[in-house]
Formats: sequence, C-alpha cells, structure tokens
Amino acid sequence: MSAGSVSQLTLPPGGPNYNLPVPKLLRVAVTYRLLTLLCFTLVLTAPVSLARDQVRLAVLAFDAPDRVRQRWQPTVDYLNAHLDQHQLVLLALRPHQVDRLVQHQSFDFFIGNAVKSLQLKQRHGSSQLLSLKPLGGRDPAHAVGSAVVTRRGQTVSSLEALRSKRVVSVSQQAFGGFIAFWRELDQQGLSPLSDFPYLKFVGFPQSKLLHQVLDGSADAAIVPTCLLESMESRGQLPEGELVVTLRQERPGSCVTSTRLYPYSSLSKMGHTSNHLASQITRLLLDLEPTSQAARAGHYQGWTVPVDDSHVYALLRELRLWPFDADWSELWHQAYPFLAGLAALLLLGYIHHLRVRDMVTRRTAELSREIADHRRTQEELEQQQRGFYKAQRVLLTGEMASGIAHELNQPLASIRYLTQGCQYRLDASPMDKDALNLGLERIADQTDRAREIIRRLREFCARPSRQQPVDLPALVRETLTLMAPDCRHNRCRIEPELEVAHGWITADPTLLQQVLVNLMRNGMEAMLSLPEEQRVLQIALSSHDGWLSLMVRDQGPGLSDSKLARLFLPFESDKPEGLGLGMTICKRIVEEHQGRIEAQRRQPGLALLCHFPQRSRS
Repeated sequence: MSAGSVSQLTLPPGGPNYNLPVPKLLRVAVTYRLLTLLCFTLVLTAPVSLARDQVRLAVLAFDAPDRVRQRWQPTVDYLNAHLDQHQLVLLALRPHQVDRLVQHQSFDFFIGNAVKSLQLKQRHGSSQLLSLKPLGGRDPAHAVGSAVVTRRGQTVSSLEALRSKRVVSVSQQAFGGFIAFWRELDQQGLSPLSDFPYLKFVGFPQSKLLHQVLDGSADAAIVPTCLLESMESRGQLPEGELVVTLRQERPGSCVTSTRLYPYSSLSKMGHTSNHLASQITRLLLDLEPTSQAARAGHYQGWTVPVDDSHVYALLRELRLWPFDADWSELWHQAYPFLAGLAALLLLGYIHHLRVRDMVTRRTAELSREIADHRRTQEELEQQQRGFYKAQRVLLTGEMASGIAHELNQPLASIRYLTQGCQYRLDASPMDKDALNLGLERIADQTDRAREIIRRLREFCARPSRQQPVDLPALVRETLTLMAPDCRHNRCRIEPELEVAHGWITADPTLLQQVLVNLMRNGMEAMLSLPEEQRVLQIALSSHDGWLSLMVRDQGPGLSDSKLARLFLPFESDKPEGLGLGMTICKRIVEEHQGRIEAQRRQPGLALLCHFPQRSRS
C-alpha cells in the first residue's frame, strides 16, 4: 500500500462511501461520542432534577379548614417558588389530628400556638425555628390571650359573675380560646369545669361563638384576643354590638381579658432535615410585610423565637402536661401492651374455664359412673344372693329323693327296732337288757333323722315373700340393671312394653332373676353374630287376664331334641354350665302360678312367661 493511500479511509460496502482524511474523521468521531454522552447524561439526570421531595407543613386549625388553607397557602407557594428540591404540602389539622398524626411522623413542619408547640417539643423533640410577627406592631412575645365577649349593655363585673352565665368556648385545648382564661380562674380559686355549670365547648370554628352571643343563645364567649376586632374589620360582625368585658390593661391594639402570651411559631420536627429547615428559615426571614404571603396570612413577617418561659409557668400552674400526666398519651402508648396483656389474660382465663369445665364434667361423669357401678354392683350382689337362695330352694326338690333316702334309712331302722322291742315285751320272761338296747338304738336313729331335718331346714331357711308387683316397672328396672351387660356383649335391646302398668303377686327378686337369666342366655346365644345383628327383643303384653313376657334373641335357635329337654335339670350346652338355670326359672314361674314355654322363631328362640294378672290391692 502506498503512502498516499494511508491517508485515505474507505468505508466498506453497504454504508456511505466517504473518503475523508484521518485527522478530520477522528475529530468528527470524538465530537459525535461527546454529544451522545451528553444526551444520555441529560436523559438520566432529568428525572432527578425534576423530581422534588414532598414536605408536609401542618397548621393548627381553630377555624374552618378552608379558611386556614386560604390564609396559609400563599406562604406555602412562596416557599415552593424558592425551593428547588422540595415541594411543600399544606395540612390544616385540628388539635386531636395533630396528636394522632405526629405519632406516625406524618408532617415535617408545624405552625401553631405556643402551648401546642411546647407540647410537641417535650413529647416529640421538635425545635422552634421562628416566631410569627402579628399585625399592628404587636410584640410577638405578648400577642395571644383570651377575651370574654358579651353583648353591649350586659354587665359582667367579675369572674364570679360569670358562674351563672351561659358561657361558650371552642375547646379545652384552645390556647387563646380557653387555656389563658383558665389561668385567670385558677388564680381566683375557681375551676371552669366544676364552678361553671353552664360552660359548653361547642367546637370549631371560633367565629361561631361570637354569633351565638350576638343572637342570644349564649351570654358570653371565650375567644382569642383580637378575634372580635378582626371580624368587625372584615364586616363579619356589626361594630359595637359586642364588647370585651373584664378588661385588662395590656400593650397592643386589641382588648384582652387575660395576660398575653407568645404568638404562633414555626417548629421543625425531629426527623426533618436541618439543611431544609435552614433554607425555610432564611426564606421566611426575608419575607416582606407587603408580600402576598404576609397579607394573606395576616402577619407582618417572621422573627427569631421569643421567650416562652411564661407559657411553662401557665402549664405548671394549671398542672397540664408536661407537669401532669397526659393520660391520653399514656393510654395510646400503653394500649398495645395492655391489649396484648388483656388478650393473653382472656385466653388464659378462657382456657382455665374450659379446663375447669372439662374437669367438672369429667368428675361428674366419673362420680355418676362410680355411683352407677356401685349401685349396679350392689344390685348384682343382691340379685346373686336372691338367685342363690332361689337355687337353694329349688334344688331342694332335686335333692328330695336323696333326702328321702337319707330319712328312709333311720325310719326303717326305727320300725324294725320297734317291732323287736314289741317281741321282747311279749316274751316271757322279758329280757330287759335287750329291750333297753333296742330303745337306745331307736333313740339314735331318731336323732339321726332329726339331724337330717335340721340340716335341711338350715339349707332352706328363707321362704319366698310374695307381694303386689308392677311387672312393667320390674322389667324396666331389670333393663337398666342389664345395661352394662348389653354394652359388654355389644348387644342392642328393643323393648316393646305394650302395658304401662300390670300387677301380679310375686317375689320381685325371684322374678328379676328369671328375666336376668333369660336375657343372659339370649345374649350368649348371639355372640357368634355380627354386632349389628345382636338384637334382643323384650315384649310385654296383656290378654285374657294374663301378662305375657317374651324374651327373643336372633341366635341360631335349638334343635327339636334340645328344645324338648330345655327345662330338664343338668341339661346344658355350656362347658362350665350346671344345666340348672332353665329348671330354676321354670320352677320360679310355676311357684308364681305361671307357666313358661319356648318357641322357635326365624331366626332365634323366644321364651314366653305367662303370669295371672291381679289388681294392685
């Protein structure tokens, strides 16, 4: 490549085909890159320069919020016009709104009276930046007080004279509208809340208080100093119709009924930037009295903070916060903890009640179960004793043959010995020794028979005691008694008592043993069945002067041969059974002039006991 060709640069095909010297091309490239970098810088920095941080300025409002905004918006517009990186937003707040929003750092600057500014300083660490200069050349340190306004011609010579008047005020938190006047009352030994029965707090705005005095609905109004003069100058009230009473000589153009205190001030909240606060302070100090912001705000300008020590003295004398506990503030601070503690205690108490209720119910259930078990045990023992007695009584018949055999032996011996003795008496000569021996043997056999009879009497010492018995009631009692056995055998009972009352003459213990024995046999006959099929039917009916009691199971039933031998003694399918149960039941029923029978059913077996019905008497 020649030296001449080095100084030329040829672009590749597909683009503009420029042939430029290298130095000129480099200058163009550098300039293009600088312009591109500048454009990107402007694009990236434009949002930063245009975006302005929002700053909230809260103003304490004792008048209508619209009027408060109308008064202070020009001041906010003035500050926004001179602030590059911040945008002020005006908030008109009532005293209770200030107390609520300051908890959440919802505003950055505050304009309000000396009392509220002092409370914010003590509670939330605000710093006073400037004091507002009132109109008329009044001293900012002595510009706010209370004026007691009445109608013209109405004489109020002392504070005592106000006690019988209808006095109105805007709020207990209003500095000029109430707190300043409260101090005057306190120094005279009076309490506004207890010594003034007709004092009412009617709410905002304060201008309506003067209208109430003018129309006669109130006798006197406690309003801030200069409010009356301001409303008269703006034509909102007729001049001379209302006057300030209880006047005090104080410097200034407005009449007051109390001593004077510092005017409103501007405060910076603790979280607000110091640099921003310095900017706003300088801008407000430079504000001219003739500016639109000052004219609309009804002030002459701003000055350095004035001495507010006599505001401390006022609060101390009235025992207001911070010299007395602010229960509302303490309540708001402690409420979450108290609510949590109350919820915890409530849950603990509910848990305690629940556990106590569960323990009480379980204890009651256990007591009932123990009582039921004890009663059932006693009834079972009583029934067993009765059953054993019945067994002894009925087994006597079964043992009759054995007893007869035992008695026949001594009786036969006595007969033979008696005949022998007769022979010896007829013999001649009579053998007295043989006769005595025969008589002694007769006596021995008599003693033997007497002993057998004595043992039999002891064995059957207690005969059955029959009495009028309500058979349906006896059946229901027996069903209750057998409830544990039903639960144990997983059996369900279906009672069908068609007769409400039916009387028979019987021994209730023996009859109950019959029913218990029949029910247990029926339950045992169904043990091989599924639980849902284990149904024992107990039926009681009346017909032709007889009461019929039926116990029917759902078991496999009995064969013909077993059914024919059902009531014979010592016949049992149970390995451990004696075969005397049905025999005893039959004899008990028959002892009560009744009869018992067994019938095959499909399925199961039914046992029917028939008893002659009697009258209750």
